[in-house]
Amino acid sequence: MIVTIHQPDFLPWLGFFDRWTKSDLYIVLDDVQFLRRGWHHRDKIKTQNGVQWLTVPVQKKSCYRQTIKEVKINNDENWCHKHLKTLQASYGKTSNFDLFYSRLRDIYNMDHDFLIEFNMELLRFCSKIFGIKTPIVFASEFNIKSTGGQRLVDLVLSVGGDKYLTGVGSRDYLDEELFKKAEIEVRWQEFEHPIYPQLHGDFEYMLSVIDFFLTSPEEEEDIQDIFTK
Repeated sequence: MIVTIHQPDFLPWLGFFDRWTKSDLYIVLDDVQFLRRGWHHRDKIKTQNGVQWLTVPVQKKSCYRQTIKEVKINNDENWCHKHLKTLQASYGKTSNFDLFYSRLRDIYNMDHDFLIEFNMELLRFCSKIFGIKTPIVFASEFNIKSTGGQRLVDLVLSVGGDKYLTGVGSRDYLDEELFKKAEIEVRWQEFEHPIYPQLHGDFEYMLSVIDFFLTSPEEEEDIQDIFTK
């Protein structure tokens, strides 16, 4: 069984969904430390003024000691309206805008107190569009106390996995020897980023998945084939 493990990030890039598609199980790494300058509550989109962060504000009190699943959204800010207005201004004239924006707006209009609730709604929304059937479980369900690479090994073993699919970004720190000792094969993701007709100038790689949804001219049934081409 092929397992991938990743934090529940906010509208992540296409490469994450490729890994999810090619796995038999996705373990949501929800009980690791929240990173304020990471991807847990923000990602990049393309606007008339260039690449811009789309950020979900979070409550800052004690956030440096919080795990991802504990982080609360700062709903004192009118961030939902700001996000939706930004998306409208940046992508409102595209052919697929109405198709995806209405469903995205419905998720934004739900009452979310915790960041992980919002992020998981968005991830499930994206997975339906891509036709991803791979099930998910949460790391916090297993109460594993080990850390670092050993923790990843223990999570894979806990679900009966024998293969771990990971992105090339982890080559600098992943200790493959730990996996070999546990008889787990490490598979490195091979992902070729598609070029699609973006708006606003030269093509930018590794933007939020929402940039692809809102600018790709593909019909929804064709979008589901993106990771199999």
